[in-house]
Amino acid sequence: MTSTEIKQLQDKLVREGYMSQAEVDTGYGIFGPKTTAALNNAESGKAPKYSPISAASGSSDQPYSDEEYNNALNEHPIIKASVAKGNTAESLAYAAETGDLSGLVNQFGQPFSLEDQQEALRQAEDDNKLYYEALQAKDTADTEATLAAKQAAYQDYLLTSGQKFETDKGTLDQTAANQGVLFSGGRKQKEANLQRGYEQEGATKLRNLTSDIGQTARDFQYAYGNDSAKGLSSYYKAGGNTYNPNVANGGVGSSGLSKIYNPKQFDFQGTQNVARKTEAQKRAAGYLWNKGNKLLATGNQNQY
Repeated sequence: MTSTEIKQLQDKLVREGYMSQAEVDTGYGIFGPKTTAALNNAESGKAPKYSPISAASGSSDQPYSDEEYNNALNEHPIIKASVAKGNTAESLAYAAETGDLSGLVNQFGQPFSLEDQQEALRQAEDDNKLYYEALQAKDTADTEATLAAKQAAYQDYLLTSGQKFETDKGTLDQTAANQGVLFSGGRKQKEANLQRGYEQEGATKLRNLTSDIGQTARDFQYAYGNDSAKGLSSYYKAGGNTYNPNVANGGVGSSGLSKIYNPKQFDFQGTQNVARKTEAQKRAAGYLWNKGNKLLATGNQNQY
């Protein structure tokens, strides 16, 4: 059976990806076995065999099939020239997608030399240097400011707490004197309770400071590595108050400085360090890729 309607049907099946144009060309307008099979697949809801084509634009709405892609890849003039030098279309496609040129050869059939790769990497690192150094400088300054603020707040607490203890102790002593019980057991118990309350509060404040500084320092160490974290060591120590109500005046002393964070207990290479290295390697691969393309296009070994 042959008709205009069959041609329209075949055109529709081509657009929807159930027939190829080559199949239609073998019998355009003829309702043969290929058209019958394609129509059955379309009506049963099976996936198209080929890439559907927009009727309005003539462009593909979906990626090409693997077969179509590989055929087009192998027919590209630059790919054909590169394959002739010893590469494969698959290795070239992989290099283009990943930036890994380790499996490629240049236009003379030789791998890119170690000197080529090192020079490309040096160039890429120089290109990235200002950005990553500026980023680290800002993050370092922000971290130092955060740690300094935490320590300043803790020092303010120690000063205020010491002054308050002396006031509370003086009030306790004056009350005992007014009541004539300076040497009673009840006064001693109140002094012990006063001391214990301030010591417990001080331990809690120091524990919170240790946790806050530890978290901030670990985040920085995770981003920039162990050596960079060591540079913040001036913020890793803190002291505390000692309280003694058994003296006539004052009663507040210092426990001295102790380490509250030790970067040696962690081993972080630094995510930003890894990102910087990875970005440089990808950029270097791009430089080599461009160089290889231009050499292939010109045939001039000494262009670079």
